Amino acid sequence: DIIRCLTAAIGPENERAELRAERVGRYARIIGEGLGLEDDAVAMLELAARLHDIGKIGTPDQVLLKPGKFTQEEFDVIAQHAEIGYRILSGSDAELLKVAAVIAYTHHERFDGTGYPRGLKGDVIPIEGRIASIADAFDALTTQRVYKPAFEISHAIELMLKHRGEHFDPELLDVFVASADELTRIHTQYADSALPDQTREN
Repeated sequence: DIIRCLTAAIGPENERAELRAERVGRYARIIGEGLGLEDDAVAMLELAARLHDIGKIGTPDQVLLKPGKFTQEEFDVIAQHAEIGYRILSGSDAELLKVAAVIAYTHHERFDGTGYPRGLKGDVIPIEGRIASIADAFDALTTQRVYKPAFEISHAIELMLKHRGEHFDPELLDVFVASADELTRIHTQYADSALPDQTREN
């Protein structure tokens, strides 16, 4: 309930934010299960991944809702959500919040070191962040945004595989795409297609 309240506070479109958080958490769970993690670790990963974008509480709506391409200044503003999320979630002794803080901070890092906010590379990126990066990117590709239509799941997977080993950890991505049927089920069950205009994700 606390996580649901927090994710609903991210932006002006609360219902959609909740659905996106739900999907990203469930996509992360697929990878955790595919890796053979313990049940408790998988459950924690799913819950923590739902808070990956909590830092967007600090992003102005005019940036989140912009339909066109970001200027460099606007990109710099939205990129701050990783550090803002980390600051919100860090400092607690609760294991769930520790994992959530790591995810918030590292889910935009890229496997080849070209991500943000710190340009971490490869296994230096915590595995939770590498997992959330895949889950978040898949959700962004397969749902409509103000700047793009929703891509078919098969096309989204094809695009992500082109960046295997670049944006995404190759081993984790292989685990993820091996569960295409389950991805489709989650995408359909928690679809936000009936809701009005989309909030920008980056």
